[in-house]
Parts: sequence; C-alpha cells; structure tokens
Amino acid sequence: MRKKWLIYILPLLFIACAQKPNRVELTDWQFEYNGQRYTASVPGFIHTDLVANKLLEDPFFGNNEEATQWVSERPWVYTTRVLKKDLPKDELQYLVFEGIAGAAELTINDELVGYFDNMFVRYEIPFVHDFPGDTMNIKLTIWPMPAAEKDANAITIEGVPMSDSLLEAAYGIILPDRRAFWRIAPYQHGWDWGPKLPTCGIWKPVYITNKRPTIQNTPAIQNTPKVELRQEPDSIGQSFTFYRDGKPIFVKGANWIPVHSFPVDNKANRERYRYLLCSAKEAGFNMLRVWGGGIYEHDYFFDLCDSLGLMVWMDFNFSTMLYPDNDEMLNSIKEEAIQNVTRIAKHPCVVLWCGNNEVKNGWEDWGWQGVYRWTPEQRARLQHGIDTIFGENGILAQAVRDCDPLRRPYITTSPLFGWGHPECVTHGDSHYWGVWWGEEPFERYAAKTGRFMSEYGFQSYPMLSTIRQFCPEDQLSIDSPTLRSHQKHPRGREIIDKAMRQYYGFDSRSLSLDDYCYVSQLLQAWGTGYGIFQHLKQQPHCMGTLYWQLNDCWPVASWSSIDYYGNWKALHYRAQTLFNAESGEWKMESKKWEQYYSVYPKDRTYPEPRYKSSFITHHSSLEATVVAETDLYDVYIDTDPHINGHFTRNFVDLKAGEKLTTTFIPVDPKADVSNVKVTVRTLNDIYRR
Repeated sequence: MRKKWLIYILPLLFIACAQKPNRVELTDWQFEYNGQRYTASVPGFIHTDLVANKLLEDPFFGNNEEATQWVSERPWVYTTRVLKKDLPKDELQYLVFEGIAGAAELTINDELVGYFDNMFVRYEIPFVHDFPGDTMNIKLTIWPMPAAEKDANAITIEGVPMSDSLLEAAYGIILPDRRAFWRIAPYQHGWDWGPKLPTCGIWKPVYITNKRPTIQNTPAIQNTPKVELRQEPDSIGQSFTFYRDGKPIFVKGANWIPVHSFPVDNKANRERYRYLLCSAKEAGFNMLRVWGGGIYEHDYFFDLCDSLGLMVWMDFNFSTMLYPDNDEMLNSIKEEAIQNVTRIAKHPCVVLWCGNNEVKNGWEDWGWQGVYRWTPEQRARLQHGIDTIFGENGILAQAVRDCDPLRRPYITTSPLFGWGHPECVTHGDSHYWGVWWGEEPFERYAAKTGRFMSEYGFQSYPMLSTIRQFCPEDQLSIDSPTLRSHQKHPRGREIIDKAMRQYYGFDSRSLSLDDYCYVSQLLQAWGTGYGIFQHLKQQPHCMGTLYWQLNDCWPVASWSSIDYYGNWKALHYRAQTLFNAESGEWKMESKKWEQYYSVYPKDRTYPEPRYKSSFITHHSSLEATVVAETDLYDVYIDTDPHINGHFTRNFVDLKAGEKLTTTFIPVDPKADVSNVKVTVRTLNDIYRR
C-alpha cells in the first residue's frame, strides 16, 4: 500500500534554504464534531477552533476551565483536500507538517501513511504527483492525550497504579509524571500558574512543496558580540558569569513562559510578543530565560530579541520530570534537538543552551525514590536516561556541538544544586525557593544569594481591573469559584496572607478585593525587589538575577510582573527602578535601598494623603501628573475606564512637594485615550481608614 504512494515519514533535520521552493500552503481545513464539519484555523488548536465556532465557552473566563476538560478526552479529526491540478507538476513532492500537537495518525485517500507523536518535530512526507484520481484527501486524527490514560482498569506495577497504562507498562518503570512519555508542551497539562487545558491541533504551517529544502548547518551570523559563560573554580566555589567581548556582564531579567496557553504564531500573539519584549527592554532587562516546560519559541520571538539586544538563555524543552530512555523516545529527542538547535542557532541573541529545568534537582531532592520504590536496577536505568539525554556527552550536548556554528555553551541542567544544598550559594546557578515554597521571610535572600540567581520570586494577584476581564460580577470575591480556579498554587493564598500580615500588618479578611489585590502587588514588589537588591549588592559574588516570571499564559494569580492582559504589576516597576539604577551610580542607590528596606511597610507613619492630580489627553496619548502635599507611599495611577497597558512610572513614593509626571502606553497602540480620565490611590488610603 505504501509503495504505491511512495510515502514514508521523514523528520526534517534541516532548515529551509534562503530561497523558498515553490509551495502550496494548506490552510483550508475542517474539523469534525458530532457528525458535522466546522472551519478549522491552521495553524491552530482544537480549543481555539471550538471557541471560534461557538462550540465551547472561553476556557479563560470564570471557572470554565473545569467545564472544558471533555475536549481532551476524545480524538479530533482534521481534514482538507487538494486538487491535483493545483499542485506543482514535479513528480516527487513533499507534504510538510511544521508542527502537530498531540498524537496523530495521518491518512491520504484512505490509506494509512504514518503516526506522529512529537509536537516539536517537523515532518515531511514524500509522494508522487501522479497519484490516482484528481484529489488528494488528507485526514489527520489527533489525540490530545494517550488513549489509555482514561482506562479505568489501569495496570499496576508492584502494586502502584500507573497514570498511563500502555506507555508505562511498555517501559516497565513508573515515572513521576506521565507527560514524560509524550513530547508535548508540558505546561498545557497544568502548572502552578497555568490551566490544565490538554489540547491538540495543527499548530504550525502545513504545505506541499516540489523541492526538498537543502540542509544548511551554518546560519549567517554577522557582527555578533562574543558572549561567553565562564564557570571557574574560585575561593567561594564555582562562578557563573557571562562575559561580552571579554568583560563581565551583570545579567538582569526574568524567566519567560509561553505568551498564551495556545501559543500559535498569529497576529494576536505577535502583538503580545512585541509588547512584552519591549516592556522587558524598557525595564532595563538584558536577558530572558526561556523556561523548559513550554515550547521552543517561534522565530518571531528570537527576531525581536535580536533587534532589542536582549540575550536569551535557552532551555531545551524538558522540565521537572524524568524521561524514558527507550530507543523510540531517544531517537525522537535527537531529531527534536537537531531541528530546533539548527533553527534557533541563527539568532545571535541566544547565549546559552541548557539541558533542562530542575531534572537534577528533582532526582536528588524531591523524594521520588520513596514514592515510586525504584529498585537499584531501575535507578541505574533512570540515571542512564538522565546522562544519555542531558549529560555533557549526551544527545542535547551533541546537537549543540553539531548544529550551533558558534558552539555557544551548553549546561546540563538548571539549577546546579537545589535550594536545600549549601552549594546552592557557592556553585553555579541557583533557584532559591526557600522564600515562597519554604515560607521563609524575604530577608533570607541576603544569606541565600548564589553565584547566579536563575529563579526566585513571590506571587501576587492581578489588579481588580484585570480580574473584571475574566471574572463574572457575582464572583468578585477572593474565595469565589472563579478566583479559586485562577489560583493554581495549592497554598498560594495562604502564603500571600502570611507575608501580608508580617510585612504590611493586614488581615486579608479585613480588605476589600480591590485593596487585597493592590497590597498583594506591593508585597510582591517589596519582597522580590529585596531579592533583586541583594543580588545587585553582592556583586561579584552574584553576577545575575532572573526572577520568576515575566509573563502569564492566561489571567491568573502568579509570580509574573506583567499580567496576561499586559498590565505592569508593581514588581515590574520595581525591577525597572532597580535595574536602571544599577546601570548608573549603584553605590549611591544602594544606600537608598538599604534605608528603604530597613523598615517594614507596617511600621512606617502614614499621613493623611493629600495631593493634586491632573492629566492631559489627546487621541493617542495620555500624560498624568501627581503633586504630593504630604508624604505618599506606593502612588498607583490607573486609567478610568481601565485600558490595558502601563504608565512609564507608577507605584512610586513621593515626599511632600515632589511631583510625578508619567505617560500612559496602551497595549494596543491604536487605543483611543481621548476620553479617559485617571484615578490615583496610595497605601496611605488603606492605613488611614
């Protein structure tokens, strides 16, 4: 059957040459639901297709997430047809799928062609032009989850129930997370800041071409400043310092997650990319770490980072779990690594490849052995898998050596040591989660500043103006089903409340939702800002600070400094102030911040807030001014009605007689602000009630 079509599956190990071959884009797709066919967007995901066709409520609104879980429990069929007369005349042609999310089975004219199971691999299917008939009918059946996952009669291994019977039975070892058996975007299946929306779809372009793209292993990179990572033994332990043209750089920035739960490269998401990356640059960032539980970012992201001069730390897409080392998985990972390194390496913004996020940390520190009762033989095999995939001579390292012409550095894992180890402050990069997960006070950052802080942070809620965009009016309370659904950390509310009492003296139950959200952001800025301050202060012991996290993939309470809709939180303004101060006279600024952090907010004196405010609007511009008549704390200016965006300065303290002038920058550059007013609030307002 397959010889008749000359069709077989070939994952692409190359990128397209500069001159594109003649090709036919396949964008006219349909999906099937309850016996009917509906228009599908390609590139796209099944969730967005269902919403667009009014077959599914917006999963981001209210607590709809729970009501959409049925989408992941069934296969979805996508179809399209191509007329032979519309194809190039060459005999041998290629059907190319740049990316398929889910486990997919492809048939052409009712003949089985192949099976695809890696979201991050591009596939090409050769075929002859002279196929029978006048039409090529293409059908793709995609499962969002492995079919056996919902099996009520799941097999057990040594009495422990398995999360996915077929895959784990075949491997013979229970792993901490079933996502490890499937090359998908892990965050789409839920995280402590993201919804559980397992999805599928044709998420990247599909086309037919008559010319196989030529292999190009040497991207053209010109006028690229040489950035290198030096990890050198010293009197403390082992350094972790980036150098540009031989000079050390102090790295300032944050961690990056996908811009959306359904991360298609489309117009709406491109607007998010532009706004977020420009906001990072505006706040004084020089680096972003692309976290390893999301996706290999689109070229558009890297293009913008190139143009803005933002360095990129690039995690491979492996995070917080162990991975099977069977031949099928290892071969798939190899193809994935070669393709993505080859594609991404042409971007000069990339300065580091990292094998994974927290795999070593989990293996050593998270108690998996006690939970899963691995035998010594199983432990040895799991260690072999770690070494084979992530080791210095493993699959990912080899892909970097073979496919990155600049041979940019590769590290096996992040962090080098977990936060429970004393080496976390003396060796390599550090994720310090004693503050937050360990519920330690913010002052702990002073003693736990490592050589390079690649993760740390504290949660806050978005402002009420943001919450109103995803929450029904009758659920505007902190304990409503909607706000519980949009708080994904199991202890998030409790941890915030505890710190709010300690530093601000507020019982959360005494605050309105509006005040609670505002104070939670002040708390996040105060605490995470203290961490940033300590990292800056302790140079050259510490040579980088990347807080968790810059952005959100949906509206949620999280560690982000910019909410899903593009509104800067207090933390982003605090980072902007600290990062830009570090570029100038840091010694002078350091004394100011020492004094600032010497008094808790609850122990200050808050006079009655008196000020004069004014604003000037034009069609596309808004400028606001606040003149303080008494000492004001955490002055927050918002638009009325609210427009998503940020002011150039906000959340500032003003002494009596000082003036704040700030300009509003909307997320949508075309937003009309001519009839907008401004509102002003201060922390004084809450303490004086």
